[in-house]
Amino acid sequence: MSGKADFREAIAAQPAWLRRAADLAGEALASVTQTWQADETVAVVGMGASTNAGAVFVAALRDRGVRAVNLDASSVRGFPAGYKPADHVIVISESGRSPEPIAAAARMGVAPIVVTNDPSSPVTQGASLVVPLGGFADSGVYTIGYTTTLVALAAVAEAFGAPIADPGALAGIAETALRDFAGDAPALAEALDERWFLDITGQGCSAGSAQAVALLFREAPGTPTAAFETLQYLHGPMESSGPHGAAMLFGDGRENGVAAQLRDAGALVIQCVTHPGTTPGAHHLSQVADGYAGAVAEIVFAQLIAAELASRRGVTVGEFRFPQTDTKLPWLGGSLT
Repeated sequence: MSGKADFREAIAAQPAWLRRAADLAGEALASVTQTWQADETVAVVGMGASTNAGAVFVAALRDRGVRAVNLDASSVRGFPAGYKPADHVIVISESGRSPEPIAAAARMGVAPIVVTNDPSSPVTQGASLVVPLGGFADSGVYTIGYTTTLVALAAVAEAFGAPIADPGALAGIAETALRDFAGDAPALAEALDERWFLDITGQGCSAGSAQAVALLFREAPGTPTAAFETLQYLHGPMESSGPHGAAMLFGDGRENGVAAQLRDAGALVIQCVTHPGTTPGAHHLSQVADGYAGAVAEIVFAQLIAAELASRRGVTVGEFRFPQTDTKLPWLGGSLT
């Protein structure tokens, strides 16, 4: 896992890594016999893009009737020792070295399931189960890590009796999204380059995608963004849009009316729908992949545009303007240093 992958190469490599992640998760979870019960709560804990993946996952679990919460590790680390907000805990950390999830894992009052790209990392200490992502070198702005995390979480849900998507099918959705959306990305990036900011909205699992895309565009091409649940967007936030603004809308429910209003106001509208259709001006996936599975297509759609926009702006994705020294802990041969 030394070094960082090129952003575009990492985007293109996702289907292969998603297949590997599904296989690895299946092996790691093969011995699970427990199921989540109706009166139990599942908590997901992460930072950054891992938190966004957690939002997608929790929305899917709630749709199945599973009580679930998505928690920022930075908040959890301040909980009293032994505080137990849930019966089952999943901690996500691609690197395994982010200090907030490490601290959170030790304070949740229950041994967590850990999803990580590095099973030897400190976040796995005390875990009840470790689900590895594959040991890949990811891009500086996470791409493979985000989508493989969605695969791993789907496998966890399936293993514990609450299936939300077929983990093995998500690679095919990524392939379809790459094929369907790559051709549109350059023109969309060119149009977006002229706008001052980008709002992103969605409902259900797509609200989690909106959060992930907002972070992606801030980190990769350096675009000011904000993420909203679609109906929340109607309660004031969209008032700041207009000829200087842009919006990326996931879905074709209430989003269709939002798109029409924004276009009338002069805003750029980029609408992504994860099933075939004829919504005017929308970019439709050529296969049905709604709900949790659709989140894979949505992030790939956004990644392709972000890559083009970064290139137009001369930005090297992964070279951060504000590098931090305390967002990752060193990890050498089984000891913190």
